[in-house]
Amino acid sequence: MLLGKKNIFIGARILWVLTLLLLLAVLAGGPGAHLGLWTPLDGFIITLRGAFMGGLTLVALAVIVIIIIAARKKSGGIGKAVMVLVIGLLLAGPVAYLRLSGGGGVPPIHDITTDTVNPPQFVALVGKRGADANSLVYGGEELAAQQKQAYPDIMPIMVSEKPEKAFAKAIEVAGNLGWAVTGVEASGLRFEATDHTFWFAFADDIVLTIVATETGSRIDLRSVSRVGVSDLGANAKRIRAFRFAYGSPS
Repeated sequence: MLLGKKNIFIGARILWVLTLLLLLAVLAGGPGAHLGLWTPLDGFIITLRGAFMGGLTLVALAVIVIIIIAARKKSGGIGKAVMVLVIGLLLAGPVAYLRLSGGGGVPPIHDITTDTVNPPQFVALVGKRGADANSLVYGGEELAAQQKQAYPDIMPIMVSEKPEKAFAKAIEVAGNLGWAVTGVEASGLRFEATDHTFWFAFADDIVLTIVATETGSRIDLRSVSRVGVSDLGANAKRIRAFRFAYGSPS
């Protein structure tokens, strides 16, 4: 006996359309920030709230649709509903983790430096970061303690090159990393730069200084986010990326 193909339950079809619309809305946060439709922080909030609230809504609706299809027996679409359930969990899960963990396991800080005793100071970018930007005044011992506990590997970069050669190489590395270099002071062996995160285009500012040592040079960096309380580890990753690109083992 041949069984007829089950008609897909209309609720499953609607649920699938809603899922596609939600995915588009969640993914729009980053591109919208790049296009200037909203600020990077607004784009980040749009994505997080959309993923969390929308994801939970999808989970609830998917459960209802699965129950209805199971009860009707003659309706199809349970596969779509289960897929929507999984998508909803994948959207809401990471945001829930960030909330429950207090920021993904990293401290709520946004100012990272290789020298917590005498952090490099900004000069060229002072007053150019926006009225609502985070302060460039270093947070002192409390901030230093939080950084050392979360990122114990963030330390001065010791290299064998002489200061002038190290400075030239540092500018080249910064350019290769996509940093917009400004405030170059060759005589003072320092420069400042701005980098933008890939998806939401958050602007983070960097200052780099170099001093001579007995064996070569010491490079210090400081990376500060313009907005937000927590950088979710972005500034530490940036300093690590510079160290790796420079080719220093320390």
